[in-house]
Amino acid sequence: MSQHWTEQKERSNRFWLTLIRRLALALPRWLVKPLLYPIVAFYWVISPGQRQASRHYLSRVLTQPVRPWHTYQHFLWFAITILDRVYFLTGRWSAFHVSYDHLEEYKAAISKQAHLLLGAHFGSLDATRTLSQDRHDRPIKVVLKVDQNAQLVALLNELNPGMEDNLLPYRGMETIFDIYQTLQDGQSVAMLKDRPVGDESTVPVTFFGDTLCLPISGFKLAKRFRIPSMVFFGRYQGGNRYRVSSEMLPFTPDMSLQQMAQLYMDKVAEQCRQAPYNWFNFYPYWSETGSDCRSASSPASENDPAREAP
Repeated sequence: MSQHWTEQKERSNRFWLTLIRRLALALPRWLVKPLLYPIVAFYWVISPGQRQASRHYLSRVLTQPVRPWHTYQHFLWFAITILDRVYFLTGRWSAFHVSYDHLEEYKAAISKQAHLLLGAHFGSLDATRTLSQDRHDRPIKVVLKVDQNAQLVALLNELNPGMEDNLLPYRGMETIFDIYQTLQDGQSVAMLKDRPVGDESTVPVTFFGDTLCLPISGFKLAKRFRIPSMVFFGRYQGGNRYRVSSEMLPFTPDMSLQQMAQLYMDKVAEQCRQAPYNWFNFYPYWSETGSDCRSASSPASENDPAREAP
């Protein structure tokens, strides 16, 4: 697996956030969206590494041979969700048609007890978080590694002052206590668990025939404290349509961390089958054998979440 995905991500964020923010703040969505086509074409041409990662993924999820226009569409949908981030964060929901899976079940579950919400770099986190918080009065906090997302944090503060109050900055091992305390205070916490951060321990899982190394900290927290957990997704469906879905993860006490991680990844794969262009990991996310996954230092660490950060 590439050790430099954070540098690629920062380069991508800087390009897209700067350009799209300026366009979206000045113009309506229907006028800005057509401008993305030549912009994405330019970025697609100058990004061979990202094209290769896109082709690798699409070759596993699509039922047809991957052509250049497939990877272009993959890039385009990524750009559209970044554009839409501006509109979601500034409360311009009327530009979208948003539908839900299991909305009433989600609201009922969250109202009774704080949950650990496990997402992925898939579709639009903003569609899920903003609508949950501002339209259905279900505030959640999002774990974010601030030093690697400086552009994003600046955008959040500019577009929606006070949004930073709903972030939990990643602070290494201390983050686990911040998450636990937030959950104890009755507020749900969201985290994206399809990429490892720093030196945290990982376990191998299967994803469309590839082996990925998934970080285990979120699963350890859920296992140790019996925290109810669910997956959540904001799936872009083309045009101005989003589908927000959530589903309880049926974790049981006897599950290993690897089994919990695999169950989560299977849910991500289900979403990818339904909307393949929503998977936004444009780097070599796969491991050749799984041998480079960083195991926990001791068996006891499976039941000690304080040894790892989420």
